[in-house]
Amino acid sequence: MKINPLDQLKGICEQLLFRVANLHKSFKHFLIETMICYLSISGRVNFSQMARFSQSCESRFRQNFKRKFDWVAFNSGLASRTDGHLRAIALDPCYIPKSGKKTPGVGYFWSGTAKAKKRGLEILGMALVDATDRIALFLTAVQTFTGKRKGRTPDYLAHMDNPNSLIGLYLRAFASVADRLRGLTNLVVADAYFAKKTFVIGLDCLGFDLVSRLRDDVRLRYLYNGPREKKRGKPKKFDGDVDIKNPRKDVFKKTTINDGDSNVTLYFAKVYAVSLKRAVGAVIVVYDDPDKKTQVRKVYFSTDLTLSGEDIYWVYRSRFQIEFLYRDGKQFTGLDNCQARNKNSLDFAFNASLTAVNIAKALSIESGLNLSVKDVKLLIHNTVMVQRILSTFGKTPNLNLNQKNIKELLFYGVKTAA
Repeated sequence: MKINPLDQLKGICEQLLFRVANLHKSFKHFLIETMICYLSISGRVNFSQMARFSQSCESRFRQNFKRKFDWVAFNSGLASRTDGHLRAIALDPCYIPKSGKKTPGVGYFWSGTAKAKKRGLEILGMALVDATDRIALFLTAVQTFTGKRKGRTPDYLAHMDNPNSLIGLYLRAFASVADRLRGLTNLVVADAYFAKKTFVIGLDCLGFDLVSRLRDDVRLRYLYNGPREKKRGKPKKFDGDVDIKNPRKDVFKKTTINDGDSNVTLYFAKVYAVSLKRAVGAVIVVYDDPDKKTQVRKVYFSTDLTLSGEDIYWVYRSRFQIEFLYRDGKQFTGLDNCQARNKNSLDFAFNASLTAVNIAKALSIESGLNLSVKDVKLLIHNTVMVQRILSTFGKTPNLNLNQKNIKELLFYGVKTAA
């Protein structure tokens, strides 16, 4: 690893900025400075704090946070290490606590932690998940606004009775960046809330397939593949209902895979999902637990009929990796700390916070050290402090002679220092 981690962090940001068009040099410097602030400030990350821990004034942060920035182009520059792997775009709403009445978009949203609706904000996060290596790369986040939209209803919402429903709002948010996401993959993975006919049809209009989970009481029907009888009337389409606890062996293909410390049995077949009104690739997953009399069963599905049962299982299992991005963003990079009341400023703050998690992980990989986001942040904080102390006293130590001592200061408190 280089003696100065800040050089690596700046190098990573500069490489990613080449992917974003029409940026002034001053804004590039500002964005790098912002990433350093998110990864070095130990307390709350807001405009006042960033002004205290950087060379820029508070007004510069407030003004530049109102600018729009192509976060998808910036973050997708880190996706090269997943080329050739099975990957999908994970969608997951995230609740952001926020008080006050003047903040745009404030309302009551579901909090998974509290298991209840709470007053605040919500973002729909999108991340590229790698089902092969089980990692997630943040791409962009769009804030949820529950107000009614005026104007012509888009084609991908034309099938909905209420285009202003929450599913309709999520489809609008996804459609706003769909063209840029399509170059990465056309597969979307989301939790069971999104396993609705309206959402599936909307994604299909946008050119994407969905991997998700169906309800435990889902009704599935076998597709009839037998000979066609020469009789009047509509040809036979179905061949009975699927019993989730006892699937037909002549239709469902059984495989057993290892997932961590336990074995998982998969039953895969192409069947008809009544709730979705379409044929899907369905996987009945049985989590083998010898200590239980009744085994836990879940039903995953894909609208892409070319995926195998194992692919569907691993894609859905990798969906949870986006939750770790939210966890790191809230714990270490100030995802909940923005106090702005401007729509564009909030959007910039949410995306910058989660992008900082990407940069921290990229720095950990490039340095060759197995560092957590917490350790990377401590390392950057130590580096900034050492540089500030040396510059204050006007001393520039000989790095070759003092390399061991400087490295000890930089890695002070880092758990996995090497």
